[in-house]
Amino acid sequence: MPSLESMVLNRVAPLTQKKVAERIGVEPTNFSRFLNNSGHRLTFAEFCQLFDVLELDVVAPGDDSMVCLPREEYQALRTLARKGLEVA
Repeated sequence: MPSLESMVLNRVAPLTQKKVAERIGVEPTNFSRFLNNSGHRLTFAEFCQLFDVLELDVVAPGDDSMVCLPREEYQALRTLARKGLEVA
């Protein structure tokens, strides 16, 4: 499984650092420094906004209300469920 850091960077890349910075309300240079661990920090609200912009969800370990599985398995289960509904 990819690290959280690489996941965030992979989500930022297609949007561009500038666009993400604008969407969370920080200067692009400050956002770049944040990503590069060069001294700039985000406030808690900005950090939460970053996850919203990148469409990342946080799931607490031990949270039994949510199940995470690989996309391939999810797609297979959807296909089987759809076929099961067609028969009924």
